[in-house]
Amino acid sequence: MIKRTTDRYVLEYKQNPRTLVNEFIITSTVGAGHKAKHTHYTLYNDDGSVIGNFEITSEIANFISNNFEARGDTASFSIYKSDLDSGHLLPRDHSPIQVNEVRHHETHQETSFTATGSKLSYHWPIFEKYRDTGYGSIIRATMTNHQVCASRCQFCSTISRNKRDSVSLEEAKEFVRKLYFDQANFNKEKFPTYNHKYKKVTGSDIRLRGLILSGGGQPNLWPHFTEFVRWLADLDIDLGLITNGFPRSVPEDVYDHFKWIRISITPENASPFYPQGRFDLQYLPENIKNNPDITVGYSYVYGPWTTDDILERIVQSIDDNGFRYCRTLADCNLARHDQLQAHKALAERLFSLKLTDEQGRPLHKIFHQLKYHGTPEEASLLWEDGQCYLQSYSVFWDTTGHENDGSSFCYPCDSVTVLAEEHSNGKQQISERKFDPTRWGTVKNTDVEKLFTMPIKPYFDPREQCSSCLFMRNNKAVKMLLSNPEGPPESGMAAEHINFP
Repeated sequence: MIKRTTDRYVLEYKQNPRTLVNEFIITSTVGAGHKAKHTHYTLYNDDGSVIGNFEITSEIANFISNNFEARGDTASFSIYKSDLDSGHLLPRDHSPIQVNEVRHHETHQETSFTATGSKLSYHWPIFEKYRDTGYGSIIRATMTNHQVCASRCQFCSTISRNKRDSVSLEEAKEFVRKLYFDQANFNKEKFPTYNHKYKKVTGSDIRLRGLILSGGGQPNLWPHFTEFVRWLADLDIDLGLITNGFPRSVPEDVYDHFKWIRISITPENASPFYPQGRFDLQYLPENIKNNPDITVGYSYVYGPWTTDDILERIVQSIDDNGFRYCRTLADCNLARHDQLQAHKALAERLFSLKLTDEQGRPLHKIFHQLKYHGTPEEASLLWEDGQCYLQSYSVFWDTTGHENDGSSFCYPCDSVTVLAEEHSNGKQQISERKFDPTRWGTVKNTDVEKLFTMPIKPYFDPREQCSSCLFMRNNKAVKMLLSNPEGPPESGMAAEHINFP
């Protein structure tokens, strides 16, 4: 058995008495003490090619423990054979992996079912308004109404959360009322020209158009989930749901109100509610299967837990249930080099299984989302004025701190918790894996109207706080629309889910 404490985690290696499997357990010393249990690691050659995924033995556990602070929370489980042979981390002068080295082809699925920035042009009048007046238009929002999750994912982006941070039903409704009713009235009164132009293009006043219910894994575990969704259903808002599973206490008809549902497939040993430890045996509401009125898909994060078997079962489950897609991607907690290396490994895995062609085009309904961290150099060029452009159209409300303060903060996006960088000495700037309003917060949930009733201003400098941003493409898309506001090209297939840009 191994046990030691770092500044943020308790590290343990021991045998699970129930399964008799050896586990390397990371327990957060912040928040509610959430755990992540690792059983495998990925072994790499020096050239970045994958040797394989292997079980963590006591020898490997010692190596991971001894180098944990240098490598980081999740990168510690990606090990170079030469490091392992020498017993310590060797100096590495990594040649930067170029994005075009990854076998990948962006498809209609990736454009429609993820946020790449390509759907922003459907809302071009709000960027003309921003350019001319300096005011934002919050057309997209994400809410995490509590922090409870039934899974223990190794790559959890909020492992340091407090599960008691939850909001009331009335607080959730008031947040939406401001973005929906108050914002529409504000734009009709203060900016009638731009509002008219937007309504001519979209059929709607400038207001909240798309709302995602997300959370600490399972938003449908929030006690008020059913009542809230039924209340939202009376509004003209496209609803999206991101969840790990479906508690049977929620009536199945509630899911009829969603435009799309994305089911996160966790490592199978991370979700106790998976029957026989298999994601494809979990309970799914009957009305989300083979339903042309709801876009249902999977999301799967590639890592040391990945096997050919699970990828093949994902393909089968998509067909069995009439789902539209599975989005696959690398762990966003990894710094750029390790993340792109994982993307390369994922791309080659999909190609070897004949799930993609030589160019990375999907041959089935699994597609590879090439989402990766930016660089400080890109950040300096992109944000010369120190303003994050996501703030002009999007808000993410997370409930961190709500228990103690009675309110909590909004953020421009949900990925600030996984910002990670690799420094020249090879050490990782480890992702926070929690929301920190002192670094990335904009306004409190009770003041969300300030995001559209006051001119846009920087609440933090993204060049300093977000230099490894995962949404630089989206920021660049806004910047381009500010210089030349125009709609999407008339040729080509129109994107789906345009109210979730």
